[in-house]
Amino acid sequence: MTILPRPASLASRIAQTLHDDILAGRYGAGARLPAEASLADNFGVSRPIVREAIAQLKADGVLVTRKGSGAYVSETPGGKAWRVASAPDGGPTLAQLFELRRVVETACAEMAAQRRTDADIDAIRGALAAMQAQADGQGDMASAAAADMAFHHAIAEAAHNPCFTGLTDFVSQQMLAARQRAWENTARLSVTTGAPRAADQEHAALAEAIAAGDATAARSAAQQHLAAAAARLGLTA
Repeated sequence: MTILPRPASLASRIAQTLHDDILAGRYGAGARLPAEASLADNFGVSRPIVREAIAQLKADGVLVTRKGSGAYVSETPGGKAWRVASAPDGGPTLAQLFELRRVVETACAEMAAQRRTDADIDAIRGALAAMQAQADGQGDMASAAAADMAFHHAIAEAAHNPCFTGLTDFVSQQMLAARQRAWENTARLSVTTGAPRAADQEHAALAEAIAAGDATAARSAAQQHLAAAAARLGLTA
């Protein structure tokens, strides 16, 4: 099944353009943005579209609004939230998200092996057992995919860097549907060949490398797992 990209909304594209202008220094911290009517004329859209774009930037901490005065650049122009930049075709693609996942999760695995505590190891192994039980029990691949996310969240937590935990969770949410398809694919292969689910073996190897405190082995296990996961989704490794 091919997932077609969803075009980015006009409001999202305008929000991204305004944010780019702010980051480029066209509007500094504390500066007032042009009035909604002026922005609407400049972009050739209606005022409600501009209002939605401003609301997005306000939610991200880029702008603040003052009743009766307008929208102003906050003291943190970079924003307090992270989101994928809008693209004309609605990006990012699954392949682009997977590239980000590969970078983040291999780094998390390496750091987790160096920093994990006994409690972290228990959490990782608990999530691993729950993931396998979900796939074994009712063949519920949606629940298995959610448990898969919990497993990788536990690894990110073991890295003891909240920035990586937040980014891991963000990417996981973006790829939830793809993760479920990957579980369905590996389950079909297991039934067809009679071999154990490859994902189970990959996850177990990753968990044990982290538990052993072997950063090199953990990074390698993460790389091997992600290469195999990409192949299960039909992506280039």
